[in-house]
Amino acid sequence: MRSASHQQDRFDFLDELRGIAALMVLVFHIGTRTGAPNLAPHGYLAVDFFFILSGFVIAAAYGKRLDNGMTFREFASRRLARMMPIVILGATLGTAYALARWLVAPNRSDSLTEILASAALNVMLLPKWWSGQATAWEAFPVNGPLWSLFFEVIINVVWAGLLVRLTRPVLIVLAIAAMAMLITLAIRHDTMDLGWSIPTMSGGLARVSYGFLIGLLIHAMRGRLPYLGQSAAFMSLALIVVALVMPLHSIRWSLPMTILVLPLALVLAVSAGHQKVLPGASLLGAISYPLYGLHVPLLALYSGVSEKLAGKGEAGFEAYLTLPAILIIALLATKFYDLPAQRIFRRFLENGLQASRPHSEPDALATSPIRWPEHSERR
Repeated sequence: MRSASHQQDRFDFLDELRGIAALMVLVFHIGTRTGAPNLAPHGYLAVDFFFILSGFVIAAAYGKRLDNGMTFREFASRRLARMMPIVILGATLGTAYALARWLVAPNRSDSLTEILASAALNVMLLPKWWSGQATAWEAFPVNGPLWSLFFEVIINVVWAGLLVRLTRPVLIVLAIAAMAMLITLAIRHDTMDLGWSIPTMSGGLARVSYGFLIGLLIHAMRGRLPYLGQSAAFMSLALIVVALVMPLHSIRWSLPMTILVLPLALVLAVSAGHQKVLPGASLLGAISYPLYGLHVPLLALYSGVSEKLAGKGEAGFEAYLTLPAILIIALLATKFYDLPAQRIFRRFLENGLQASRPHSEPDALATSPIRWPEHSERR
């Protein structure tokens, strides 16, 4: 039987899954951020799928290059160039909303000093470490999903500096340790919704560690996976949708979904090889990172305006009318801001490397449809 890796090194179906997962995060936040009925109550688990996918994709894009002479500084500069444009834009939009809210409702906002201090940290992808007047212990109050990008940077750095040279048995041991840590913290907090606040940062570290390590291991075993074609693609998609939309509010559901089902979904997706299952899903995958990084400030703006004009704090199903508008904004941001800004960042950072090559090749994750939507989540 043909192996999945020999069928298609690009694994195009991963693009579609990344886009669907990002869409589920948006649906989840429409429910939690506007008060509308939540159609994807476990949409935040898409971040765990993003972490798993990240391990696979980063290993595919950079593993051989690091072995063949790419320096750690070159790797870091390319990852920062990939991630920071959307980080900066999302933090800027979130700060603008926070300042507007402070002007309109100062009694329900952090103080001006706290807002500005949070913005200064968050725009550099650093967490706020104090309890705010309104945002309490939220680590990235100007744009909640930045918490997962913060951990993405950490795991990328650790992988390129240390893990890339470890043997598969050592990676298995580390994955088991990360799984044990994740189970312990999830049970202790009675939720998988960890990492977005300072008290649960250790849970965020466990989530990214387990997910990324599992992704690395799936990449390492890809050559042994059979090619299953479209049937595997449909099974993978079904597992992800069920894991994210099933209204079972219990750690007994979310924990097995994270530890077992989401990794299985990636295994099936890799076994699917070169497949295109859903019309438009590839485009959704291409805009998934701006969609993930910008949707929360946009939803906050909608909620604030809706509350001001309609006089009610919670929306109904009409809040889902924001979905196509946010998708269009993500598409425009991808084409006219994110891709050009990545090129500018890459030139700026690579020019600062003493050992940079005069004609270095572009970041595969920036030019390839398989681009990590640097998760990826929720808050």
